[in-house]
Amino acid sequence: MSAHEVSQCLQRSSAKYVDSSKKDIMGALSEFKDLSPGTDTFMFPDGKRRTAFRLKGTIPVIYKGNKYNIPITVYLWETHPYYAPICFVNPTSTMVIKESENVNKEGRVFLPYLNEWRFPGYDLNGLLQVMAMVFQDKCPVFARSNSTTSNSSTPQPRPMPTPNPSYPSAQPANPTTPYPSSTPYPNAGTSGYNPYMNVNNTPYPMGMPSNMPTPGYPSAGGRVAPPIPPPPSSSSTSNDNSTIHASVLSALEDSIRFRLREKLGTKQAEIASINTVGNDLRTGQQALKRHLDELEGQRTTLTKVVKTYTEKREELSKALAACSKDETVSVDDAIDAATPLHRQLLSNYVQDLCCDDTIYTLGQFLKQGNLTLAEYLKRIRDVSREQFIYRATMQKCRRVAGLPV
Repeated sequence: MSAHEVSQCLQRSSAKYVDSSKKDIMGALSEFKDLSPGTDTFMFPDGKRRTAFRLKGTIPVIYKGNKYNIPITVYLWETHPYYAPICFVNPTSTMVIKESENVNKEGRVFLPYLNEWRFPGYDLNGLLQVMAMVFQDKCPVFARSNSTTSNSSTPQPRPMPTPNPSYPSAQPANPTTPYPSSTPYPNAGTSGYNPYMNVNNTPYPMGMPSNMPTPGYPSAGGRVAPPIPPPPSSSSTSNDNSTIHASVLSALEDSIRFRLREKLGTKQAEIASINTVGNDLRTGQQALKRHLDELEGQRTTLTKVVKTYTEKREELSKALAACSKDETVSVDDAIDAATPLHRQLLSNYVQDLCCDDTIYTLGQFLKQGNLTLAEYLKRIRDVSREQFIYRATMQKCRRVAGLPV
């Protein structure tokens, strides 16, 4: 996904911090390739409906050893990244949302990472990583059953059989389908099954014995006929107490493990964001060091120039002070060459200019009738010969002195 398309979507959504948002979004898209940017009309929690930037697609989740693509949508405020995004799980027509403390029945996602959102410590990449880690423990969607029960006409959840790694799946995966053909859901053979749940998947009171009716088997009439519980005994009661105790410990262990994993994911995302900021700061430090070195070099050069200027100014002031106001200096004495070669070059140059003046004056005399044509040509010939000698001498002097000819 090009940065130009992201910039266009941000402009359509009236984003206030385009540069920061673009950098955050491109970082998330580089890690999660199945997400695509766009804009949608969205009703924000403040009650206002407006065009919002959204990321839509799937994120990979490893659930019970299998990889699944969970469909999600992330909406950004126009003040992103300084306000936490709004995340939803978007089930397909073959999926049903599984409610939990992290996902409600509308599919909205609730995470401590969103509640504690602080930029630049928190970003979209870290949010998606934490979301994928949370969904590993509690999958937010599961497959919808095609059959209906005798008591309800609405589709009921259909558990997915636990895959056996020793045999290939009977139904091959479709590589063109963005979502899995069936979303996992714990059944009686998986670790998510709780034997102390009734038919409606609600726990029995802790005071009830463990031999309460479990989901029974279909009878001839099609209704569930739970088996008749045997009379309680002391041995079964003690076994039930130990089982309940083990179940409570297991549930507590799972809860603690889930919270530790969630906190660990949050901290890892924070560390990744801090590392990114640190790299940017180090890059900026190197750039500042280069600029400081350049400024130091310019300051040294300027110091030398100022020193030279000060010395020349003092030298000129002393020369002016040494000169007397009443002293008259001849121009010929003031303008003189340093060496005999340069003096010869200067003398020939002056003679060349005199020849030019003489030729101009003879032309004016000829126009006024003060000079005949024959006399004019004779004098011009003599002056031109002399001027040729002067110019040839100047060229020779310039070659000897190393000056351009």
